[in-house]
Amino acid sequence: MNRILLVLTILGTGAGGFLAARQSATQLRHEAQAACEAWLIQTQLVATAQSEQAGLTERIRELKQTLAQSKATSENPFWSALQTNRADRLPAELRERLFEELGFNWRSSADYILVSKQAVRDIQMMTICDGKLTECAATVLAMTSEERAQVEAAIERIQVDFKDWVLANVKRGEPQDDVLADYFLPADPAMSQSISNAFAAAIIGSLGQERANIILAPKKVSSPRTWGWGGIRLDLLSGPDRLANRPITLRVKRHLDGDQPRLKVQFSEGAGGEPLTQRNFPAALEPLFPNGWADVAKREGFELVPLPEKK
Repeated sequence: MNRILLVLTILGTGAGGFLAARQSATQLRHEAQAACEAWLIQTQLVATAQSEQAGLTERIRELKQTLAQSKATSENPFWSALQTNRADRLPAELRERLFEELGFNWRSSADYILVSKQAVRDIQMMTICDGKLTECAATVLAMTSEERAQVEAAIERIQVDFKDWVLANVKRGEPQDDVLADYFLPADPAMSQSISNAFAAAIIGSLGQERANIILAPKKVSSPRTWGWGGIRLDLLSGPDRLANRPITLRVKRHLDGDQPRLKVQFSEGAGGEPLTQRNFPAALEPLFPNGWADVAKREGFELVPLPEKK
């Protein structure tokens, strides 16, 4: 009986060991297969990298050959000038070439032409006429609708301020003998500087310094519409030698030229200045007399007769 139990025990132990060995062999076989597959993948990646490296090496060789065969190009003065200068400071020949390269010339558009900012400053463009901003100025300075409204409000405000000052400070003398009209406007440098500064600040605040300078710069124009305050005579308000900083006297006298009645206008600027005879109506008094001599004659009750021709 004992022998039979011993035999069964030996057989059981042997069978367990056999199964364990078989399972271990199977696991090792799977691991070996996985390692083989991973090795194959890595081998393929290495082969691909080697192929790409060979292609790059060949491309570099071709580029070196091309570079060695190419001729050295001479320095281009046009591009050299562009690297060291602003476009508006290029010599005329190079600037014209630049515009040609970019397609900016007289023929490139039926409606537009490109010019420099300095050219805009130099043309002495009329920016304000008859007390209003010109369409040309609004377009050239690329004003938005909001900017234009702000500028026009500043123009209207400065006219009102100057008119209020003139109406409050002009002094009228009673007509007597051959004197038909007599008006005196005192100097007020503080007022002139205050109004001028406020106007400049409003324009700069609306347009910025560059565009404001074009609006504020004195204009050398001959149109009669720019003589009166309606054209915004900034020279009336700024600078030590301007009209608003000096007293102004206007006197209209009657006299006979032979048997023809004439009017003699005496206009002086500054205390003790020599009276000057002139035909143009004083700009500083336009807020008081918008229609000039016609308003003076109507106010003082005399008939307006032609002024003598200038000799």
